[in-house]
Amino acid sequence: MPPSEPNKHWQNFAKQWNRLGSPLRPCAEDVENFRSAMGNTPGRCLLLGVTPELAGLTPDITAIDNSAAMIGTLWQDKNEAILGDWLDMPFADRSFDTLIGDGCLVLLSQPGQHEQFFAQAHRVLAPGGKLLLRVFVGAEDGEDRERVCAEALNGKMQNFHAFKWRLSMAIASESPDFGVNVAETCATFNRLIPDRAALAAATGWTAEDIATIDFYRDSSARYCYAPLSEVRKAIPPSLRETCVIYGHYELAERCPILILEARK
Repeated sequence: MPPSEPNKHWQNFAKQWNRLGSPLRPCAEDVENFRSAMGNTPGRCLLLGVTPELAGLTPDITAIDNSAAMIGTLWQDKNEAILGDWLDMPFADRSFDTLIGDGCLVLLSQPGQHEQFFAQAHRVLAPGGKLLLRVFVGAEDGEDRERVCAEALNGKMQNFHAFKWRLSMAIASESPDFGVNVAETCATFNRLIPDRAALAAATGWTAEDIATIDFYRDSSARYCYAPLSEVRKAIPPSLRETCVIYGHYELAERCPILILEARK
């Protein structure tokens, strides 16, 4: 039996993982920022997703992901990985001292699923426990998709993966729920930048990197890039924001690590 459309998306995503770059994947700076924020005694840790770069943050870590393909392809750590839903996690209350997630909210609709996510996170966190979440957030005032493509063609962007993410964010800013069908990112790119050779010449980007946008073609996935101000509206009073950490790479201002603490 062929995989369903959502499963097909994640099977393809897992296969493409090593071709992706920052900011889609956490870079060394992100990993160290996570490690620093965890502190020396992170206790029992739950990784939301199977991001391989984060698997070694601590010896006592369990992962949960709703894609068997992602688990089978990316999770090679000796620790446990569970097939499950972040919005209905199969754990008892107060099971973990630290929750870690990279880009989780981009996969959930805003505001309803964001609110469900934070409620579940608080439920499984012990009092005083931490939620460390790298969030992909759109510009507070939105952005124009044509301008993003024009800046790329003018050589004003360094990284194709940052451009691809920024283009998706620009398209999402036009929607009331800050969502974008990822296939629209590929369609917009092909319409506004039809000459890939010219783009490569203007930027120095390789044809292989540029071709990663074709992964989005015909995908049924929908991503959410709510601004940080909107993300904060979904955080319940039971979770207290203690810090936001920003990196120094291109588009890092749209990919901060949000640190929340479960109130006692």
